[in-house]
Amino acid sequence: MIVTEAEWTQPHSDCAHPERWHATDPQSTELEVTELVAAFVRALQPDYVVETGTCVGNTAEAIGRALQANGQGRLVSLEIDPNLVERARARCEGLPVEIVQAPSMQWEPQEPIGFAFFDSLVGLRIQELERYRPWLASGTIVGFHDTAPHHGYGHALERINWIRTIRLRTPRGVTFAEVL
Repeated sequence: MIVTEAEWTQPHSDCAHPERWHATDPQSTELEVTELVAAFVRALQPDYVVETGTCVGNTAEAIGRALQANGQGRLVSLEIDPNLVERARARCEGLPVEIVQAPSMQWEPQEPIGFAFFDSLVGLRIQELERYRPWLASGTIVGFHDTAPHHGYGHALERINWIRTIRLRTPRGVTFAEVL
Protein backbone atom coordinates (compact mmCIF):
# COMPACT_ATOMS: atom_id res chain seq x y z
CA MET A 1 0.00 0.00 0.00
CA ILE A 2 1.34 3.42 -0.95
CA VAL A 3 0.84 6.21 1.57
CA THR A 4 2.15 9.71 2.10
CA GLU A 5 5.60 9.87 3.69
CA ALA A 6 4.05 12.06 6.42
CA GLU A 7 2.81 8.78 7.94
CA TRP A 8 6.39 8.15 9.10
CA THR A 9 8.36 11.39 8.84
CA GLN A 10 7.51 14.63 10.60
CA PRO A 11 8.24 17.99 8.96
CA HIS A 12 11.79 19.13 9.72
CA SER A 13 14.31 21.82 8.79
CA ASP A 14 15.29 20.11 5.54
CA CYS A 15 11.76 19.10 4.49
CA ALA A 16 8.74 21.06 5.59
CA HIS A 17 6.27 19.00 3.51
CA PRO A 18 6.89 15.25 3.79
CA GLU A 19 3.30 14.68 2.63
CA ARG A 20 4.50 15.47 -0.92
CA TRP A 21 6.46 12.19 -1.03
CA HIS A 22 5.17 8.62 -0.87
CA ALA A 23 6.34 5.28 0.49
CA THR A 24 5.12 1.74 0.97
CA ASP A 25 6.46 1.34 4.53
CA PRO A 26 8.71 3.13 7.05
CA GLN A 27 11.90 1.34 5.89
CA SER A 28 11.64 1.54 2.10
CA THR A 29 12.96 4.46 0.10
CA GLU A 30 10.45 7.14 -0.84
CA LEU A 31 9.00 6.27 -4.25
CA GLU A 32 10.11 9.58 -5.76
CA VAL A 33 13.68 8.99 -4.55
CA THR A 34 13.56 5.46 -5.97
CA GLU A 35 12.59 6.97 -9.33
CA LEU A 36 15.56 9.34 -9.08
CA VAL A 37 17.95 6.47 -8.33
CA ALA A 38 16.62 4.59 -11.37
CA ALA A 39 17.02 7.75 -13.47
CA PHE A 40 20.70 7.95 -12.46
CA VAL A 41 21.13 4.33 -13.57
CA ARG A 42 19.30 5.01 -16.83
CA ALA A 43 21.37 8.12 -17.57
CA LEU A 44 24.79 6.85 -16.45
CA GLN A 45 24.54 3.42 -18.16
CA PRO A 46 26.61 1.53 -15.54
CA ASP A 47 27.61 -2.07 -16.16
CA TYR A 48 27.71 -3.05 -12.48
CA VAL A 49 25.47 -1.58 -9.79
CA VAL A 50 25.58 -2.34 -6.07
CA GLU A 51 22.80 -1.61 -3.59
CA THR A 52 23.00 -2.26 0.13
CA GLY A 53 19.80 -2.81 2.07
CA THR A 54 17.35 -4.34 -0.40
CA CYS A 55 14.38 -4.37 2.02
CA VAL A 56 11.33 -5.49 -0.03
CA GLY A 57 13.01 -4.68 -3.37
CA ASN A 58 11.27 -1.47 -4.47
CA THR A 59 14.50 0.25 -5.47
CA ALA A 60 16.12 -2.97 -6.68
CA GLU A 61 13.21 -3.50 -9.06
CA ALA A 62 13.42 0.09 -10.33
CA ILE A 63 17.18 -0.23 -10.89
CA GLY A 64 16.63 -3.58 -12.64
CA ARG A 65 14.05 -2.03 -14.97
CA ALA A 66 16.44 0.84 -15.74
CA LEU A 67 19.24 -1.62 -16.53
CA GLN A 68 16.85 -3.66 -18.68
CA ALA A 69 15.88 -0.49 -20.59
CA ASN A 70 19.59 0.31 -20.99
CA GLY A 71 20.14 -3.08 -22.62
CA GLN A 72 23.11 -3.93 -20.40
CA GLY A 73 24.30 -3.98 -16.82
CA ARG A 74 23.38 -5.86 -13.68
CA LEU A 75 22.56 -5.10 -10.08
CA VAL A 76 23.75 -6.94 -7.00
CA SER A 77 21.59 -5.95 -4.03
CA LEU A 78 22.53 -7.02 -0.51
CA GLU A 79 20.08 -7.86 2.26
CA ILE A 80 20.60 -9.81 5.49
CA ASP A 81 16.95 -10.65 6.35
CA PRO A 82 16.08 -14.00 4.66
CA ASN A 83 12.36 -13.17 4.48
CA LEU A 84 13.05 -9.87 2.72
CA VAL A 85 15.54 -11.59 0.40
CA GLU A 86 12.84 -13.99 -0.81
CA ARG A 87 10.30 -11.19 -1.30
CA ALA A 88 12.80 -9.10 -3.25
CA ARG A 89 13.91 -12.05 -5.38
CA ALA A 90 10.31 -12.75 -6.37
CA ARG A 91 9.74 -9.08 -7.13
CA CYS A 92 12.87 -8.82 -9.32
CA GLU A 93 12.46 -12.11 -11.18
CA GLY A 94 13.31 -11.73 -14.86
CA LEU A 95 15.33 -8.56 -14.32
CA PRO A 96 19.15 -8.27 -14.36
CA VAL A 97 19.12 -8.27 -10.56
CA GLU A 98 20.79 -10.62 -8.10
CA ILE A 99 19.57 -10.37 -4.51
CA VAL A 100 22.32 -11.68 -2.23
CA GLN A 101 21.77 -12.58 1.40
CA ALA A 102 24.98 -11.24 2.89
CA PRO A 103 26.23 -8.54 5.25
CA SER A 104 27.45 -5.54 3.28
CA MET A 105 30.66 -5.33 5.30
CA GLN A 106 31.66 -8.90 4.41
CA TRP A 107 30.54 -9.17 0.77
CA GLU A 108 33.07 -8.30 -1.94
CA PRO A 109 32.23 -6.84 -5.38
CA GLN A 110 33.27 -8.91 -8.40
CA GLU A 111 34.23 -5.96 -10.63
CA PRO A 112 34.45 -2.16 -10.60
CA ILE A 113 31.22 -0.53 -9.41
CA GLY A 114 29.60 1.83 -11.91
CA PHE A 115 26.91 3.12 -9.50
CA ALA A 116 26.17 2.36 -5.86
CA PHE A 117 23.19 3.08 -3.60
CA PHE A 118 23.86 2.73 0.12
CA ASP A 119 20.62 2.05 2.02
CA SER A 120 21.42 -0.55 4.68
CA LEU A 121 21.67 0.23 8.39
CA VAL A 122 22.23 3.97 8.87
CA GLY A 123 25.30 3.39 11.04
CA LEU A 124 27.03 1.38 8.30
CA ARG A 125 26.71 3.64 5.28
CA ILE A 126 29.96 5.59 5.61
CA GLN A 127 31.74 2.35 6.52
CA GLU A 128 30.29 0.77 3.37
CA LEU A 129 31.58 3.65 1.26
CA GLU A 130 35.07 3.14 2.72
CA ARG A 131 34.80 -0.66 2.29
CA TYR A 132 33.89 -0.40 -1.40
CA ARG A 133 36.32 2.42 -2.20
CA PRO A 134 38.76 0.10 -4.04
CA TRP A 135 35.96 -0.69 -6.53
CA LEU A 136 34.91 2.96 -7.06
CA ALA A 137 36.76 4.70 -9.87
CA SER A 138 37.08 8.45 -10.15
CA GLY A 139 33.82 9.81 -11.57
CA THR A 140 31.63 7.04 -10.13
CA ILE A 141 28.35 8.30 -8.66
CA VAL A 142 27.13 6.91 -5.35
CA GLY A 143 23.93 7.59 -3.42
CA PHE A 144 23.11 7.51 0.28
CA HIS A 145 19.59 7.27 1.66
CA ASP A 146 18.45 8.68 5.02
CA THR A 147 20.80 11.67 5.10
CA ALA A 148 18.32 14.12 6.65
CA PRO A 149 19.61 15.72 9.87
CA HIS A 150 17.50 13.51 12.15
CA HIS A 151 19.37 10.41 10.90
CA GLY A 152 22.66 11.79 12.19
CA TYR A 153 25.23 11.01 9.50
CA GLY A 154 24.44 13.08 6.41
CA HIS A 155 26.70 16.03 7.22
CA ALA A 156 29.62 13.65 7.87
CA LEU A 157 29.55 12.75 4.16
CA GLU A 158 30.40 16.36 3.34
CA ARG A 159 33.67 16.04 5.29
CA ILE A 160 34.97 13.08 3.25
CA ASN A 161 37.67 14.61 1.06
CA TRP A 162 37.55 12.07 -1.78
CA ILE A 163 33.89 12.63 -2.72
CA ARG A 164 31.91 15.69 -3.82
CA THR A 165 28.36 15.66 -2.46
CA ILE A 166 24.96 17.12 -3.25
CA ARG A 167 22.37 16.77 -0.50
CA LEU A 168 18.71 16.73 -1.51
CA ARG A 169 16.11 17.84 0.99
CA THR A 170 13.67 14.95 0.87
CA PRO A 171 11.77 13.68 3.95
CA ARG A 172 14.35 11.05 4.83
CA GLY A 173 17.15 12.80 2.97
CA VAL A 174 19.21 11.56 0.05
CA THR A 175 22.73 12.54 -0.92
CA PHE A 176 24.53 11.77 -4.15
CA ALA A 177 28.27 12.03 -4.51
CA GLU A 178 30.91 11.88 -7.20
CA VAL A 179 34.05 9.93 -6.37
CA LEU A 180 37.07 12.18 -6.96
